[in-house]
Amino acid sequence: MTAEQVKILEKLANGIIPADEMDGGAAAVNAGMRIADRVDKGMNAKIYLQGLEFVAGKNVLRMNAEQIHELLGMLREKAPGFFKQLRMDVSALYLSDEGVWERIGFPGASSESGGHSDFDRQQVVIHRKDAEAQRRRAEER
Repeated sequence: MTAEQVKILEKLANGIIPADEMDGGAAAVNAGMRIADRVDKGMNAKIYLQGLEFVAGKNVLRMNAEQIHELLGMLREKAPGFFKQLRMDVSALYLSDEGVWERIGFPGASSESGGHSDFDRQQVVIHRKDAEAQRRRAEER
């Protein structure tokens, strides 16, 4: 892949999971570069190269976050295979990172602890800010 194609993949990946006040999104796990490395090794290369061909000439590197969001919407409609592969790979890379697990309050792989003991209770979204307080409450019980 060319350096420009790698940067385009990075922009698109960061549009799939953008940074916010909680973390750096896809950029925090270097998703774009990691996908580019896979493409260089032949993994899903055809679909990625076709998708990058589709966005050629659209000046992706100069687009702001809103324009990237619009481009991703267009890709979802016009190049659904590329969009789905990109979304799946970015999501998998992001959600498999243990640093992200901590930031989103995921306790880790259940296989390491014999399964989650609260599987039969309603699940609650816990953000990093609330996770420590909830851990303290759980320890007090």
